[in-house]
Amino acid sequence: MKTIRLEKFGAMLLAGALLILAPLSSYAEPNALQILDRADDKWDLNLKNSTTELELLVYRENELRKTYRMNLKYQDTDHVLAETTYPPRNEGEKMLQAGRRNYWLFLPNINRAVRISESNSLSNSDFSNTDLLSPRLSIEYVPTLIGTEKLGDVETYKLELLAKDESTPYAKIIYWVRKSDFFPLRRDYYTFSQQLLKRLDMKASSPKVSGPDTFVMSSVLERDKKTVIRYLKQTPGPGFPPETFRESSLMKR
Repeated sequence: MKTIRLEKFGAMLLAGALLILAPLSSYAEPNALQILDRADDKWDLNLKNSTTELELLVYRENELRKTYRMNLKYQDTDHVLAETTYPPRNEGEKMLQAGRRNYWLFLPNINRAVRISESNSLSNSDFSNTDLLSPRLSIEYVPTLIGTEKLGDVETYKLELLAKDESTPYAKIIYWVRKSDFFPLRRDYYTFSQQLLKRLDMKASSPKVSGPDTFVMSSVLERDKKTVIRYLKQTPGPGFPPETFRESSLMKR
């Protein structure tokens, strides 16, 4: 009789231990694609169906050389219209993304829209068109989790993103994402010759902001060059008419 009670006691201990361990064993680290998608969401979801005012500051030889201000209308990841409002000489210039890789630049002084590449520089800055207008990397890159790493005191996931094909602007991106909330912190961009080209650091201006609103793109090859983009205001909207994002609508009538 005593033996039977001990066996029951042992079974109860084992069951209790399993109950304690169950929540731990059911927790699993996210995989690389899940981390990338969550980081993309931090940037992309805040922009959809919104109007965003931004300031673009171009530094050369460590001095501020040019300041631009733009209004951007975002419908989704592939449909964005950016209009320059400052400086006066560039006022009215527009850049349109009308599809995944369909970019247009409208010049009001000649009333003409010309097709441009996604890798072209945005207003002679250190950003390319696709750096700013197409924040979702999971569409064109295959991610691999290559470890965790501290950036300062912040624990991060470190991802390696390899281009799915050679038509993308960069062959490889090393991406650091904050572990606690998947906030995107840093990207290093590599050419197809495996040369580190430039670095993007991202941050939020306030703890109340859920996604990045300040972006610093630094040239690795020329260390006295960088461009800072700051979102000044974001206004959620109900959406825009489809013709807003058509090349034909850029022309003055």
